[in-house]
Formats: sequence, C-alpha cells, structure tokens
Amino acid sequence: MRVKPIFHSFQTRDLIHIIPRLIVAIILAQTLPFKFSGAEESVWIFEQIGWEPWGRYLIASIETVSTIFLLTNYYIFGAIISLSIISAANFLHFTKLGFIVNDDGGLLFILSIVVIFCSLWIILQWNMQRVQNKASNFEFDWSNEDLLEE
Repeated sequence: MRVKPIFHSFQTRDLIHIIPRLIVAIILAQTLPFKFSGAEESVWIFEQIGWEPWGRYLIASIETVSTIFLLTNYYIFGAIISLSIISAANFLHFTKLGFIVNDDGGLLFILSIVVIFCSLWIILQWNMQRVQNKASNFEFDWSNEDLLEE
C-alpha cells in the first residue's frame, strides 16, 4: 500500500496516514504567525531560553519547512524535522520553561506531546510500509516442483 500525498484523492483506509500529517501541520502552522510577528508570548518564551530574536525566526522557519514537507510526498522529512524541533521544545519545558507558560494551562506542552506522538506515528507507518514493500520483493514460491527435486 502506497501512502498518497494529501492533495490526491484517497480512500477511507488512507485516513490513518493522512490525519496525523494534518494534525502536525495544523499545530505547527497555527504557531507560525505568532513567532514571525513577534507576539508577546513567543518573545517571552524565547527570551527565557536566550534565543530572542534570531532563535525565534530560525525555529519558525524550520517549522515552516516541516509543515510544507508534511503536505507533500516528502512528508517523512517533515515528520522527522517536527519530531526533532518539538522534542527540543519539550526538553525546554522540562528544564527552563515549566509546563504552564504564561498561564496557558499547559496547552503548549500538551500540543507538543500531540505533535511528538503524531510524528512518531507517521515515521513508524512509513517504516512499516517500506518494510512491507521490501518484503514483497522477496516472496518465495514453495510450490515450485523444481525445488523439490535434488
């Protein structure tokens, strides 16, 4: 089974591959305007870790690339990039920022956990598809009578 790009027609069984990609892309894309425009919360977060302003622009640019990849045939790269960036963000939640940032009730942390699980799901599904494709190249026909003769 080949995973299709999001914009192609698909069947119901393809939703298991498409929904996690859309979830990650939407979560990443909704934060981009805040990071690029210098919203108060984004500036505060990046000041806490000492990366303001260039770190904010760099992370936003990387997340933009990841979002674009997630919506194309190169979705595996988007999943790997998003997993890397959000894992680093989670590390910062555990070490410097805390779980509740600017009285958001832990929403940023929860969204980062969702992105991690969906990215892992995308990567595992891609890997399983790859293994299945490789295994299908090595199918062996045991009913061949020439093999039984010695």
